[in-house]
Amino acid sequence: MNVLIVGGSTAVQPLLLAKLRSWGHTVTTASDGLDGWDQVRKVTYDLVIADWDLPQIAGPDLCRMIRGHSFAQYVYVILCAGRDQRLDLITGMEAGADDFISEPVDFPELRVRVVAAQRVMQLQSELAAQRQSLRRLNHELTEAHTKMERDLEAAAATQLRLLPTIYDLHPRVRLDWLFIPSRFLAGDLLNYYMADERHLVFYQLDVSGHGIAAALLSVTLSRILAPLEGSPSVRVSPIDRRLELAPPAEVVAELNTRFQGEDDLYFTIVYGILDVFARELRFCQAGHPGPVLMRRHAAPVVVGDGGFPVGMIPGMRYDETILQLEVGDRLIVHSNGLSECENAVSIRYEQQRLTEMLDQNRDGSLEALMNGVREALGTWRGQAEFADDVSVLALECV
Repeated sequence: MNVLIVGGSTAVQPLLLAKLRSWGHTVTTASDGLDGWDQVRKVTYDLVIADWDLPQIAGPDLCRMIRGHSFAQYVYVILCAGRDQRLDLITGMEAGADDFISEPVDFPELRVRVVAAQRVMQLQSELAAQRQSLRRLNHELTEAHTKMERDLEAAAATQLRLLPTIYDLHPRVRLDWLFIPSRFLAGDLLNYYMADERHLVFYQLDVSGHGIAAALLSVTLSRILAPLEGSPSVRVSPIDRRLELAPPAEVVAELNTRFQGEDDLYFTIVYGILDVFARELRFCQAGHPGPVLMRRHAAPVVVGDGGFPVGMIPGMRYDETILQLEVGDRLIVHSNGLSECENAVSIRYEQQRLTEMLDQNRDGSLEALMNGVREALGTWRGQAEFADDVSVLALECV
């Protein structure tokens, strides 16, 4: 250790100096309390052995000054005095001393106390190293967390770019949608496109859980459902090899076959095809909340047969719901993030509230209707972030 001896008689100080050096320590001396204080501030010492009765600054006062100063490392202090041991012990410890030895100095006893100081300083050094290691680890974790947040934000932005941007695909149908992202990266996705001059294909899906795995599966599904050869959404005509639209139930059944055992992930979906000229709507519902049908002159009703989620049970048979729509009829498809949205007292929004809200706002445009849903949910949720993505797809026959 690096040791400073402060004060002491002309007879004792040389003995202390010699003994401490013989024990393997680096030793420096100071003549009085003021000199000792100057040296302590300039040089890093592990141990200070200070006489009680020092000129300029007394030993207990020097100890108080050391404790009141901010050093890079802990300074162990032993006070040495020839007074009543019990009284000096109490006073010295109150001043912040770590240990105490009386004069005349018993060198075997001093050696034991110095060894104890060495153990304490070794522990202090190990603790300091651990703190440094923890600070470094915390810095690395903070950087990793920041990078992960940036990656998640980039992934969320990628998901948003997959959402449709065109609303007037055909003069016989109007479309609009709403997407409220949650605080987690999740698996909601919706899309629609004109497969030909008369068929509108649309779907909305929700992958179970949250996080990167759910988001990656939703992105994968968006690619798989693109109307290209090899996609379950189309099939090749055996006559002329042209691509034809596959019926919704076949599409969902094929997805169920392809996505068995995907790391315990599954998803719900509503997949539909609208003949914009005949206004015939066929859709398959697989574990997804029932779409809301808004007839022009009737109260909104929930339609669909439920079905099982995709990817849970092999060989599932899926059914289709067929609706004959009229001009002004609307279909509202939503994820369970809407119906399961909880308010401040953990009450869910539920589908009944949705149908009531839709009925109250039925006379406006689709855009106004989606804004009404957003406002109603925002009021219901309050200041809290949404725990799950909320997505709503609306179509209207015109």
